[in-house]
Amino acid sequence: MEGLSELRSRIEIADGLAALAQAQDAHDWKAVAGFFLPEATYIHPGGTLIGVDAIVDRIVRALDRLDASQHLVGSIVTRLDDEGASSVAHFQALHVRAGTVGGDLYTIGGSYADRWVQTGGGWRIASRTQTYQWRDGNRDVVAAPSE
Repeated sequence: MEGLSELRSRIEIADGLAALAQAQDAHDWKAVAGFFLPEATYIHPGGTLIGVDAIVDRIVRALDRLDASQHLVGSIVTRLDDEGASSVAHFQALHVRAGTVGGDLYTIGGSYADRWVQTGGGWRIASRTQTYQWRDGNRDVVAAPSE
């Protein structure tokens, strides 16, 4: 049977995943940074980022140009071990940019596989691997604007 400490850790990690998604959508970049360790790594379909500054910069560049986004996370499975925790969560990310030729919406479905470390300030992500399972809509919504 799972102890109270393990249950608390699972809840804190699930809350962290939801709060990170909400911080991204609110463009609260300081809060986003607070979910990652300073030396965190982030592997995504476009490459690998090292360090919280690089991670936040990518998120800012992806979301700041949009009119809105909504990141939903669920189906969270967390495993605790002697070194911290790992979690896998599914996500759907809706991106909106009004007036984009070809349609205003672009949605990505995928998963986040995270490695968590407990710190004095709570659970923080040490590494994240983002995988896309599907995409729908107008990819130009998330494309960088022409210079």
